[in-house]
Amino acid sequence: MTPHYPACVLWTSFTSNLTMSWATSGPSFWGAAAGSLFLLWISYSVIYAFCWSPLRHFPGPKLWAISRIPSNISVLRGYNHLDMLALHQKYGPILRISPDELAFNTAQAFRDIYGPRPGGCFPKNRSHYIAPVNGVDHLVCAIDDATHARQRRLLSHAFSEKALREQEGLITGYVDTLITKLRSEIRHGMSIVDIKSWMNFTTFDITGDLMFGESFDCLKDSQLHPWIGLIFKSMKALAYIGAANQFPLLKGVLDLFMPREVKRVGQEHFDLSSQKVDRRLESNMSRPDFMSAIIQHGISEAKGQYRESERIMTRAEIHSNGFILIVAGSETSATLLSGCLFYLCSTPHVMSQLVAEIRSTFKKESDMTFRSVEDLKYMNAVIEESLRMYPPFVTSLSRVVPKGGAIVNGHFVHEDTTVACHHYASYHSESNFAFPDKFMPERWLGSDPVFENDKKDVLQPFSLGPRVCLGKHLANCEICLILCKLLFHFDMTLCPESTNWVDQKVFFLWDKPALMVKLQDRFPDAGVSSSQEA
Repeated sequence: MTPHYPACVLWTSFTSNLTMSWATSGPSFWGAAAGSLFLLWISYSVIYAFCWSPLRHFPGPKLWAISRIPSNISVLRGYNHLDMLALHQKYGPILRISPDELAFNTAQAFRDIYGPRPGGCFPKNRSHYIAPVNGVDHLVCAIDDATHARQRRLLSHAFSEKALREQEGLITGYVDTLITKLRSEIRHGMSIVDIKSWMNFTTFDITGDLMFGESFDCLKDSQLHPWIGLIFKSMKALAYIGAANQFPLLKGVLDLFMPREVKRVGQEHFDLSSQKVDRRLESNMSRPDFMSAIIQHGISEAKGQYRESERIMTRAEIHSNGFILIVAGSETSATLLSGCLFYLCSTPHVMSQLVAEIRSTFKKESDMTFRSVEDLKYMNAVIEESLRMYPPFVTSLSRVVPKGGAIVNGHFVHEDTTVACHHYASYHSESNFAFPDKFMPERWLGSDPVFENDKKDVLQPFSLGPRVCLGKHLANCEICLILCKLLFHFDMTLCPESTNWVDQKVFFLWDKPALMVKLQDRFPDAGVSSSQEA
């Protein structure tokens, strides 16, 4: 007898009775029939979840095991990262969070789910990745391994060591502009600034230039480009779309209730990105940026897919990648910088130690290069701890267990099961880190026995394996340089209204309020100079 056989018996009996009742009672019976059918479905769901499902042995909240509704309510409330942490604390390192989904929080699970394996990696779960407006996969949402590998191979040139050296001057120029603009704010009596916004101005200008060959002029105008502002405003709507994708039978109905404004904004976002891509392609400029890496072998106007070995992208694929790279390449760095500055300001002894390292290492600003700032030992510890405490990608990257099933964290998991490690919940777990809710960069220095049992390989903010983030090194150089120059030039203190800044909701991205800090210029008489002596 198969697991579904009892349900078939129930269904046959129910439909037979329904037919007889229709013959004797007429249309008035349909209301009662619908109610009975619903109760039957609920009964079957409960029996299957706890008696027949291959996931029945895994712990977790019972309501979540029956339906996807509770987990998606958690997402829509904006507190899924905290709910997952609480559930791991209650049930352990493996959780059943829906009828066909498991969550993990261990280093081994990260390796098993995202790392390389014979026969290929776990594929992405399509329902957890919102499709681009033009329906053409980009690097982040590509399910097909061959498509991903082809696009990644082309983009990888933009993130090579050679490209990084060539891009350094451009990036340094924007960071210097940031320092100049902040100094100007102070001179005009505005020493209290929203440093979170200034981080966004800087990283979006840098990524815009690297992607499109033109800046968004955020630093120049001291405000976000309207297009970028709309991206942030639409994040909650994207969370609702993501939740709707979990219910295929209802998705068409839910789409009908999606406000037209939400759809219009989404289309406008994509259209502007596409226009910028086309303008960059038509310019034929030769420079070391993302686009030159993509088009080095030409582009295609075809709509079909290319083989993995072919070094080419279609225009539609470039449109999709241009859109996602702006968000992924800008928002992640700005988020990490904002979180890092909050925790530095909230822990003065850490701020003092980092400032001392920067100001004793660099006697003049011109000594700060990608290579030299990456050599700062305490700086690297601060960044690692910031990634742990306030990861730019908060929740999870879902995968599907391939045919035949697989071992995850020492347990056999049935094929077609959705699996993932949740970043925030993993990084704040007492089972992985001592004092998990305290900002303590010392844990990464390897000198304090208090942290000798920390499971440091749990920290995977850029993911791992064949789909590890391409821009990891570029992001690290950019973050280190911005932090070094900021703390070289300015003393920074947190304003009282931002004391609880980190208490935020999550809708794909952190829902960040203003981060108000007071800046004091160390060189108030300095001109616009890049060689100010300390």
